Amino acid sequence: PEYHIYDWKAVVAGAFMGMIIQPMVVVGAHWSLIPIVLANIAALGYDNILPLLGGAVYGQAGAALAVGILYKHNKEKRRMAYQASFTAALGVTEPALFGVNVPLGRPMLAACMAGACGGAIAGFAGTHCLSFAFPSFITCVAYVGDGFALFLVSMIVCFPLGFLFTMLQKKTIIKRMETEDKEENQPEENQPEENAL
Repeated sequence: PEYHIYDWKAVVAGAFMGMIIQPMVVVGAHWSLIPIVLANIAALGYDNILPLLGGAVYGQAGAALAVGILYKHNKEKRRMAYQASFTAALGVTEPALFGVNVPLGRPMLAACMAGACGGAIAGFAGTHCLSFAFPSFITCVAYVGDGFALFLVSMIVCFPLGFLFTMLQKKTIIKRMETEDKEENQPEENQPEENAL
């Protein structure tokens, strides 16, 4: 019975961390986890926090790809979204966060939902990180061991989930895109005149 209770808690913890890690990145709070991760590795030989974050990375990548597809009439922003999706797939989510998903709002929410799913999978698997490396496919060698297969699944699944959750909100997102385009293209009017010296 105790084992099942622990598994349930691990799943909930994974879902929670997977959901909040990208908002933490936005404000820089994710760095507060690093001392804990390093202490775990030093004391235990592994860490079980970093694996919970992998799905959120690929949720961002999938959401950014969806945004790129939805930017039909703005080639510059579409290109930026595609590039951000690619860099997120390599493990660097800041371009997708600040350049694409956060300004539009709903894609960020979609990415967080996908991250929660991925974190729950990694938590259920009990994946361990054996050395410090932010999760991505190019750093996955640091996660080889307990729960490794499901850790890979958590990242693979979250890419299409981030994409799907974004596309499910496409009407709202497209309206937001149109509003942004109008605001950017609107000529500046009613500017206060400079005081004559």
